[in-house]
Amino acid sequence: MQLSLLPFLLLLVLAGGKAEPTKDPFLLFSTPPASLSKSVVTLYPPWLHVLKDDLVSLRCEGSGTPEDKSTLWLHNDTTIPVLIQDYNITANNISYSGKYQCQRGQSALSEPVRLEVFPDWLVLQTLKLVYMKGESMVLRCHSWENKGISKVTFYQNGIGRKFFQRDYNFSISKVNSNDSGDYFCSATIGNKKEKSRVVRITVQDPSSSTSSSSKIWYYIPFYLVMGILFTVDTGLYFTLKREINSRKIRRRPLTRWR
Repeated sequence: MQLSLLPFLLLLVLAGGKAEPTKDPFLLFSTPPASLSKSVVTLYPPWLHVLKDDLVSLRCEGSGTPEDKSTLWLHNDTTIPVLIQDYNITANNISYSGKYQCQRGQSALSEPVRLEVFPDWLVLQTLKLVYMKGESMVLRCHSWENKGISKVTFYQNGIGRKFFQRDYNFSISKVNSNDSGDYFCSATIGNKKEKSRVVRITVQDPSSSTSSSSKIWYYIPFYLVMGILFTVDTGLYFTLKREINSRKIRRRPLTRWR
């Protein structure tokens, strides 16, 4: 019975060996259904970190007919009683921190956007926490209630990176791996020097991430083939072992008693 499965298993081995390394092998067995386009949450202003009492507007973009413009808002997986496209908040409490999602019209639920509210004098603002090599990066040293600041310094890994007498924006036209690190800013408000909390920013190489992903898919057919070969070898081993044992029993001479 097990030997009859050998041709079928060998066909699977050959099919696995011919699979292209960049293709998903699971597509050979099933085709996923077409998914709906996702809604998108956009922040205005676009900063992920804000201070207490800052005004923030969240907009939900999605596809749908003019008659179907209903919008669902979620904050930390809890429904918000707001049905309009623009959700405006005054972040007068740190409880506004967390992840926001929306669903508009016929679009699917959006990916979460995380907003953090801090009760501090200063906050280092960034558009995102992970940048790709070659992208531009803008950091902003923002004060509570937009109070005037001076002697602004941006730090990376505890070392001063840039100093401004009045300006509070620090930009890098093309980031690289050396720009990864822990950032914060300090500034003088009135006669007092304040500093922000630390923000960790990571710069990734898109080519290396793509290469790693390709390598993963390349090894899936290899391990699939190895698994099939192991199954075939195991089946043959036990089949041959039983057949040899049965032949030994048949050939064993009969014992005669006097």
